[in-house]
Amino acid sequence: MLAALAALALFASCAQAHPPAPQVVNGAPHWVLDLVQGPAYHQTAKFLVFNIPLYPQVACWIETEDGTYVDTVYVTSKVARKSWYAAPSSGRPEALPVWSHARNQSPVIDSITGATPAGGVHREALIASDAKSGVYIVKLEVNISYDYNERYTRSNSGVNGQPSVVYSGKLKLGGGQSDAVLAPLGTGSVDGSDGGITLGTQGITTALDLVTSAKISFYAR
Repeated sequence: MLAALAALALFASCAQAHPPAPQVVNGAPHWVLDLVQGPAYHQTAKFLVFNIPLYPQVACWIETEDGTYVDTVYVTSKVARKSWYAAPSSGRPEALPVWSHARNQSPVIDSITGATPAGGVHREALIASDAKSGVYIVKLEVNISYDYNERYTRSNSGVNGQPSVVYSGKLKLGGGQSDAVLAPLGTGSVDGSDGGITLGTQGITTALDLVTSAKISFYAR
């Protein structure tokens, strides 16, 4: 029973509200990410006699138009630090496989990580001083464990359930404010074996209801 209670505490820790977004320096160029939760954002899983609250894992990052990884705007800390309960030391790359492979072991600094968000995401991130003006691709990856449906069952998708959903949009860096509404692009690998994106969302149900809307903005100051 003590072990079960300890496990419950570890699972419950995933449900804490994310800490306040870091304050940007006045006058400094920065990104602002806003993710509005959808109807499937809060889920539960049965663990022994307990109903464990579940919340999505999230990563948002920037790429050049040719697909070269530039920087991460925000990522949930469990993914960034591989701090999973009862998971291999390598973590769970299947949670956010596209982001995990795209960053290719680039360091993740604490200022862009946050606890698994219990109520959507509002996050600010400073832009590197050497960032060049131009058009960039913004990608957002969202996933929640045990999210099974008729196609993705416990027997063929393990802990993951439905694969991550990847959203994408274009954003101009430089000049005045610009905004990008992120739209569904495809899905990540269900087992985390690669960082490819399967275009379209065939077979995806509740995983599309994790997010109602997502937008990222660039502010020159």
